[in-house]
Amino acid sequence: MTRFDWRALENDLADALVRAVSALVADRHDERFYAAALWLLYRETDGPIRLPMLAVNTEQALGRLPADERDDLRWSPADWEYDDVDWLSGDVARRWEHDLAAHARRGTVAQWDATFDRFVTALVTVCRRARRGLGGLPVVVLDAELHATVVPRILTKAETRRMFPELDEQTRARSELAALPPDRQAAHLVGLLGTFDGPIGSEDAETALRDLGPAAVPALLPRLTVDGEGWQAAKILADIGLADDTVVQALAAALHRTNGADRSWVASALSRLGRLDIVLAAPGPPGDVATAVTAPYRSFRDHASAPRPLDYAPLERAIEDRPDLLAMLESELSPGTPMCQIGAAEVDEALRGTGSPHPLVRRHAVTVLGERRLGAAAGRRVLPVLARRAADDPDPVVRRLSVLGLRWWGRQGQAYLDVGRTACGDPDGSVRVAAQGWLDEAGG
Repeated sequence: MTRFDWRALENDLADALVRAVSALVADRHDERFYAAALWLLYRETDGPIRLPMLAVNTEQALGRLPADERDDLRWSPADWEYDDVDWLSGDVARRWEHDLAAHARRGTVAQWDATFDRFVTALVTVCRRARRGLGGLPVVVLDAELHATVVPRILTKAETRRMFPELDEQTRARSELAALPPDRQAAHLVGLLGTFDGPIGSEDAETALRDLGPAAVPALLPRLTVDGEGWQAAKILADIGLADDTVVQALAAALHRTNGADRSWVASALSRLGRLDIVLAAPGPPGDVATAVTAPYRSFRDHASAPRPLDYAPLERAIEDRPDLLAMLESELSPGTPMCQIGAAEVDEALRGTGSPHPLVRRHAVTVLGERRLGAAAGRRVLPVLARRAADDPDPVVRRLSVLGLRWWGRQGQAYLDVGRTACGDPDGSVRVAAQGWLDEAGG
């Protein structure tokens, strides 16, 4: 593909935005417009990047809302009167989206990430240019994930403080927190768990406690047996990853003192810290045991600062020693459940898992291997294995997931579907034929 023309994209979008908003302002000359926004930036990692929608709002439209909702909806384009302004022709939008996706997926997943970052920069440029063309009307990008970093790139500091005071409050609160010693930071953050108002909410506090590491542990341990709060403390302890005697003993004690969701998360934390043996030895609901057994294989594992390496041995032992749990284990790791993302160093264990005698292990293994982010070197080892599993595995779910994994690898994986005769010593094309059958059933 030829070099992507970012300047042409910026020119097209800025010109289209100015034309559309100018026409709307001229048609509604009796209303006072206070902002335009590019919003709903739909994207799929290693997949499509869609152009945003354009919204515009007026003070009059805001005034027609209930008084107690105006502040909350002032910067909520989905609730604006003009939430979907027709600004790009279908042909222009489709062409740019096609070219963006092709450029983003030209190589590695890291290149996709870099392309999306550059696309965001292009939108920042578009907003600045469009504002000049609209006589100073503020034009911003509004996206929940990008809000804190993108708005300050578009507006001045004074404008950001006036229009989005919550961003200024967040910056100040984080600076004040960073100035405290680690133990006081931890105590303050623990007090914010479960709160959703203020500049630092529960989710941010959880992340900050994890990043504090062992310094946060003393503040978290007393919450383990607090009804309704133990689950979050257990999760953060597992994310920190410290499995010393103090942490393990506190979690083991909490396993006997908690119930419901709190107990389930405590059991999962022990498993994620490599102490599933404590969970298996303790009396408790089979569902808690199944959740704990599968915890290291689900996406929550990836929240950890340094996840423990993939190891299928505990799962295999649980299947063999506790056949009564199999149905629950299969439910916990059913297709469609967010699984952990493995790194290149874990490919060996995942490949071993594809040969496990247990279908559940093979299903998980082919799922986590269906990830192009693992890189080309891993792909050369992974793709032939996925192709063979797609054709020959005795479990139909493994076969289907293997085909989907090949598709997730993009062009490299498609080659194994399209040219099955050359894959894995497949002279009669059985890999291609079997895989295509499962692809058709999966709707591909």
